[in-house]
Amino acid sequence: MSEAIKHEELVELLQEGKIGYLRFVLEGESEQDYLEWCRAHGTDPSDESAEFYVEQTDIMQMERQLIDDGDYGIWN
Repeated sequence: MSEAIKHEELVELLQEGKIGYLRFVLEGESEQDYLEWCRAHGTDPSDESAEFYVEQTDIMQMERQLIDDGDYGIWN
């Protein structure tokens, strides 16, 4: 199974409430990053910390996209 399909399936399961954020992160491509983030922040893996991690990484990705778009003059 390709990563893109797996990610889309995980997103769908999360949105449908069939899995929590912890399972979403641990079964996705960010598992190692998340576990390192937990260690760095002194927190245990949980649905709450996984949800916060997802929110923070989504914000960082959006900010990077805005910067990248700005470099190409899209917003000018």
